[in-house]
Amino acid sequence: MTAVVALMFALRFAVGVQALPDVAADALTLILPGGVFGYLIDRLQEFGRPSLIVGVALGLILLGALAGAGAARFLDRLPRVARVLVVVGVLAALTLPIVLIGGSEDSTGSTALATLGYWVLFAVGLELGGSRGAAQPLVAGGPSRRALLYGAGAIGAVYLADYLGGRIVTAVRLGGTKPTVAVSPPPSVAPATPVPPGATAAPATDPFAGLTGITTTNDFYVVTKNGLDDPTVDPGQWRLQVQGQRPYALSYDELRALPAVSGPRTLECISNIVGGSLISTAVFAGVPLRDLLDRAGVPANTTELRFTSADGYTESIPLDVATDPSTIVAYLMNDQPLPKLHGFPARILMSARYGFKNPKWLTRIEPVAQPYRGYWPQRGWNKDGFVRTFSRLDTPQEQDVVPAGAPFPLVRGVAFAGARGISKVEISVDGGASWADTTLRRILPADDWMPFTYTWPAPTAGKHDVVVRATDGTGALQDPTERDSFPDGATGYHHTLITVR
Repeated sequence: MTAVVALMFALRFAVGVQALPDVAADALTLILPGGVFGYLIDRLQEFGRPSLIVGVALGLILLGALAGAGAARFLDRLPRVARVLVVVGVLAALTLPIVLIGGSEDSTGSTALATLGYWVLFAVGLELGGSRGAAQPLVAGGPSRRALLYGAGAIGAVYLADYLGGRIVTAVRLGGTKPTVAVSPPPSVAPATPVPPGATAAPATDPFAGLTGITTTNDFYVVTKNGLDDPTVDPGQWRLQVQGQRPYALSYDELRALPAVSGPRTLECISNIVGGSLISTAVFAGVPLRDLLDRAGVPANTTELRFTSADGYTESIPLDVATDPSTIVAYLMNDQPLPKLHGFPARILMSARYGFKNPKWLTRIEPVAQPYRGYWPQRGWNKDGFVRTFSRLDTPQEQDVVPAGAPFPLVRGVAFAGARGISKVEISVDGGASWADTTLRRILPADDWMPFTYTWPAPTAGKHDVVVRATDGTGALQDPTERDSFPDGATGYHHTLITVR
């Protein structure tokens, strides 16, 4: 079974056939109660989907071992063909319902056929490796059947270890830092200029000195439903299908030749925990979506725009959001083509909505008359995806020690509330018993990411529960209720236990 599971992933990588562990992972996200799934995602973060797929792959290997043991014990007296049919039938009965539940809309049939093929291959392998004639060579003087099968299993195990292990390592690398407070300028800004054009340069003694607000592309957070292998899109073959009264298709070069806009955009994942790192800012460039819709002609009965991606992901937004000038089809990130991890060749970017509303690897834009629930809303997450007010203390952190007595000017953090903006951030050094205002400065003139600083006047020795809270641009205070991210984003204040001595 190890060799068969390895083949599943190999075919997924080579020709795009969905692997059964991928489909099973999608099915589990539909079957598990949303609260349970949300709890797991909040604790695992970037490791959630990779861990789920690895667990399913190991479960399939265990299922194969049980099937082999059962066939040897209960089916030994049946003819070989009958044994193969029984094993295939049992495994198909256990797995095809999962394919029907979790398969993407356009590939369920091909995935089901591939799954049947895998089980036929596995059942035939059981027969070749069974006790009857297993020690006999397939050809005179060659290795025995059992040796060939064990060799295939060993090769499959090595492949799986490399394939799955490498992607877990990638998740570790991407999940190991808090990237939002970046100190290096974006590629479009000369290295000697520490802030983007249009912002006010800070003097050397300014506590905001060195902040650009821009996350480097390598450090930008990554969350994907695919977990282990995102789609690889050939830009020469890619076409963006735009539906409407006058449907048309754009090549990659044609998209890039259209009039574009550029500016910093902050994205936050809906599964970002309180004080979490799944929030980043980059300079994105692309074509306003409304320009593409104007060319296609939007039918009069349109209420939403539905998006489809190369990995089968779907999402939708209201028509008024789609025609907002800030909603773009982005193809550049920090002045470079979108990396594969961030949706090459094109993705949707908008304001005020969580990251799942901004699909990557875009292939189709379609006006629809009825509200459509995309991939995550089908699994119980909030359809609108409005960003909740978020604030986080970045320095000092819990492993740091603050000196007692003297003013400490290095308290820093960040707040974000999407398009609502931030009007105030407060800090408490006594667990919320009293609050003090922090100092805010808009570093990025076209984005609502907001850093804050605070000078702790006279820290006293001991342990301090330092808490931050933000007020958005409408005057609404951040929700203090401690709640997981499912179904519409985590809430609560970020607490950090700081040692002063």
